[in-house]
Amino acid sequence: MKRSISLLSFAVLISGCTQTPDAPAVASPQVLAAGQQVYHTNCETCHQPDGYGVPDMQPALVDDDIVAGDPTQIIRVVLQGPANVLPAGRPTYSNVMPRFNQLTDEQVADVLTYIRHEYGHDASPIGVDQVKTVRSQFP
Repeated sequence: MKRSISLLSFAVLISGCTQTPDAPAVASPQVLAAGQQVYHTNCETCHQPDGYGVPDMQPALVDDDIVAGDPTQIIRVVLQGPANVLPAGRPTYSNVMPRFNQLTDEQVADVLTYIRHEYGHDASPIGVDQVKTVRSQFP
């Protein structure tokens, strides 16, 4: 009996260590502040401070399925541009979002975590390792 309790305790301890520290369940205030700064510098002019974009010019980020959806897809949208990632039949806008592949992995993770937190109904944070993995999949 004592041995099974010890094994159970060890299993619980190990299972708690399997989550990567890079992708926390909740974003830290520091990550959100850094992401807000990246958003202010690179995204706010088009998507607006409130995330609602400009009708027919730039899409809203608020309540957007892509923002709150698959982290890999939104990372690719930022790094490769939506025209290279999203399906051809999607709604289009008069201003085309450029690639932001000049941002560091940390900047991409921070800004997407901020956007997903603010406009994606608290969608999961995005970690730096997730961005590195996606970036490594294309030239």
